[in-house]
Amino acid sequence: MNGFETRRPVIVGVDRSEASHWAVRWAADEAAGRHLPLRLLHAQEWPVDRGTDVADHPWAIGLRAAGEAVLDTARMLADERHPGLEITSELAEGRPVRVLREAADEAAQLVLGVRRLSEAHSALPTGSKGASLAGHLDCPLALVPEPADGVSGPGPVVVGVDGSPASRAAIGFAFEEAAIGGTDVLAVEVRRPAEAGRPELIEESLTDLSEALAGFREKYPDVRVRREVLTGSPAPMLATVATRARCLVIGSRGLGGFRGLLFGSTGRALVHRCTVPLVIVRNGAPV
Repeated sequence: MNGFETRRPVIVGVDRSEASHWAVRWAADEAAGRHLPLRLLHAQEWPVDRGTDVADHPWAIGLRAAGEAVLDTARMLADERHPGLEITSELAEGRPVRVLREAADEAAQLVLGVRRLSEAHSALPTGSKGASLAGHLDCPLALVPEPADGVSGPGPVVVGVDGSPASRAAIGFAFEEAAIGGTDVLAVEVRRPAEAGRPELIEESLTDLSEALAGFREKYPDVRVRREVLTGSPAPMLATVATRARCLVIGSRGLGGFRGLLFGSTGRALVHRCTVPLVIVRNGAPV
C-alpha cells in the first residue's frame, strides 16, 4: 500500500448545492475504497463585528441549525452509498478557504464540488477560493463536477504526464485509483502544436511515457495501461480525452501545476471543461 492509504480521513466540504452532493458521493467512494474514515465539513462565516452574545441570538441559532441540516443530508447520502462507513461531521466557524486549508493538513484527500459553468454561482473550488487551494495543499485535491448526464464516467483513470516530479506523483495516485476502481490507466502526454512537425515526436513521447510508467506497472501488475500522445493546448486536450473517464489526474508543482494548468485562464478552462472529477496531486505527495 502506498502513502495515500493512512488513517487520515477523506474530507469533503459540503454545502446545499447539488454539486456538493456529487462531491459527497465521490468522497464516500474514495473513503470506502481506501479503507479510510470520511469527514463531512461545513464552514459558516459569521459577521466580523458580532458581539459576545450574538451566538445566542435566534438568527445565530437558526444558522447553526441550517448548517447541521446540511451535514445531516450529506451523512445520509454517504451512509446510503456505503453502509457501515466510518463517518464524522464538523460544523466549523470561519472563512471557507481558511477552514478547508487547515483541514487539508490532516486529510488523505480533500474533496470539493464544482457547479457547471452554466450556473450563475460556482461552488467552493472556482474563482479565488480554488486559486487559494489548488497547488497549495499537501494532500490530493479532488474537484467533483455535477455530471452533465447524471452518471459518472465509466472509463479509465486519465493522467497527464510531462516527465516532471509533479506528474510522477499524479501517476502514483492514478494507478492506485485504477486499482481501487478496477479500471485502466490512460497516460496522456500533450505536446505543443509547434512540435507537431517533428517526425520523431510520437516515438519520443511514447518512450517518455513508458519510462514514466515503468515502476508503477511493476507495482500494479493487474492494472492495464494505455498510452496516448496528443498535440494541442493541454487543458482542452486533456479535458476532451477524459470526457468519459473515472477521473482526470494532474500534478501540481505548487506554483502552477501540469504545464501551468492550475492557474490563470488555462487552469480555469480546465476546471470548467472537465465533466469528471479532476484530481490535483501536489509534487512531494507520497506515491
